Amino acid sequence: MSADPTTDRATDLVTVVVAHHVPVHDEAAFLAWQQRMTDAERRSPGHRGTELHPPVAGVQDDWVAVTRFASEHDLETWLDSPERAHLIGESERFRDFRLQRVPASFGSWFPTTGAPGPVTPSWKTALSVLVGLYPTVVLLTLGLAALWPTAPLWAALLVGNVASVSVLTWVVMPVVTRALGRWLEPASDTPQPRTDVVGTLVSLGVLTVAAAVFALVT
Repeated sequence: MSADPTTDRATDLVTVVVAHHVPVHDEAAFLAWQQRMTDAERRSPGHRGTELHPPVAGVQDDWVAVTRFASEHDLETWLDSPERAHLIGESERFRDFRLQRVPASFGSWFPTTGAPGPVTPSWKTALSVLVGLYPTVVLLTLGLAALWPTAPLWAALLVGNVASVSVLTWVVMPVVTRALGRWLEPASDTPQPRTDVVGTLVSLGVLTVAAAVFALVT
């Protein structure tokens, strides 16, 4: 067991995003190299998972690797490790990348293009989660009540929460974050504060419409 207290105490996961622009003809070589990188990350202390997201037309042009570690200390250990340095030096083609840390809050619900710049403000992530959470919870609650009307409260809450988290993680939040991407992570040349105002109004508008619809049908 490590004697370093920074690796022993419970902390929020630390996430790092690395974006690579890979020409189509280099994708096979990149995937093989990225697999070696991921295998090395798994051997590093505190590694808690790596996800590789391919380019999505109109959303992101790069391959994006999202890696999580148990603490800042574990992340720094990996970033400074000789094994990582060796892998980066192994391939000239994939040395040109962008690395960005993202907020621990809401974790993988907010994949990013990895573009340089400040992290997404917490109020934006919170509002984005609310945009996805409110209609999801209402629909699942109505559906569960119809399918299992005699469910005890504790069971209904458990099933509802499991379903909500699952649907949000794999269905709803990817759609929300893509739709609000320009607002959550604006490019450096994006006009401000207009973008922030428009994105906020759109988010509040979606919530208002959802509330009005649910008020009519319930």
